[in-house]
Amino acid sequence: MTKQTHKKRKLCFFVNPISGRGKGEKIFNKAQKILQENNIEAVPYISQKKGDIKKSIINMDLMDYDAICVIGGDGSIHEAVNGLISSGKAHYLPLGVISGGSGNAFSNDLEIDNLSDAIERIIAFKISEIDVMRIMHKNKVNYSVNIIGWGMAAKINRIAEKLRFLGGIRYSIASLFCIMTLNTQPMKIDLDGLSIDCDGLLFLALNTVHTGKGMIMAPNAKLNDGFIDIILFRDASRWNILKIFFQVFSGNHIFDEKVEYKQVKQFSINTIDDALNIDGENKGITPIDVNVLDKRLKIFADLV
Repeated sequence: MTKQTHKKRKLCFFVNPISGRGKGEKIFNKAQKILQENNIEAVPYISQKKGDIKKSIINMDLMDYDAICVIGGDGSIHEAVNGLISSGKAHYLPLGVISGGSGNAFSNDLEIDNLSDAIERIIAFKISEIDVMRIMHKNKVNYSVNIIGWGMAAKINRIAEKLRFLGGIRYSIASLFCIMTLNTQPMKIDLDGLSIDCDGLLFLALNTVHTGKGMIMAPNAKLNDGFIDIILFRDASRWNILKIFFQVFSGNHIFDEKVEYKQVKQFSINTIDDALNIDGENKGITPIDVNVLDKRLKIFADLV
C-alpha cells in the first residue's frame, strides 16, 4: 500500500465489538497500524450496547476530527448515519465504512468488502455525497441509507436475528423458511401518489443495490440518483416466490411478472403497527411516510 504525504488527519473510529462474531476490535488494530503509517491518527470508541454509536456521535465534541469511521455491519452504519444527520454533523464530517458485520450490504454497494479497499478509500480522502431516506412515524424521525422492509422482509429479518451464529447465510435460511410458511397481509401503500390497497407479501424500499448476504435486490439502484427503488410482491405461490428467491442473487428477479419494480421520490405505508426492517434492524412500525433527501450524507467513495 503506497504511503501518502499530507497534513496529519485525525479520525474517530466507532467500533462495534459484537458484529461479525466479535472481529471489530481486531479489524481496528490492523486499520490503525496502516493509517499511522500514512500520517493519519485513528482514535477508537468501542460501543457497549445497541444505540451507543448514535448517542455518542450526537453528544461528543467531534470538531477536532476530520471524519468519523464505523467498523461494524449495516446496523452500526445505520446508527452512525442517524447520529450524523440528527445532530447536524453530517454537514462537515464525512463517514468512512469498514465492513465488520455478516451482511454488509452497504459496503458491497461501495465495493469495499475488505479492509484493504476500505482503508485505501479513507487514505485517499475522496468524498462523495449520497442520498438518505427520511422516515417519519407520527412525530418521530429516522434515517435509512440501505433498506426499509415490510411483510416478508421484516419477518425474514426477525428470524435471521435468531440465527446470528450462522453468519451471513442466516438470511438465506430465514428467507426459505418464510417461503415455506407463506402468508399475505393487508397492504396499504402510496407510491408518488399511486395508491395500492391489497393483500401483499413483501415490500422493500432500497437506496442500495444489495441487501442481506449477496442479494442483488435492486439492480438499478444508485446511492446518489435521487430515487428510492421499490420492490413489491402482491401475491404469488410458494413456487413463484422460491423461483424469485434464487433469481435475487443475479438481479434477474426484476424481470419476473410477479415482481413490481419502481423508482419513486416518496412513499407511505398506511397500515397500523406492522413491524419493519430498517437497515437490517428490527425497528420501527407503520404507518410511515418516507421521502428521499438528495445527497445529504458525505462518505468516502468515488461515485459517478
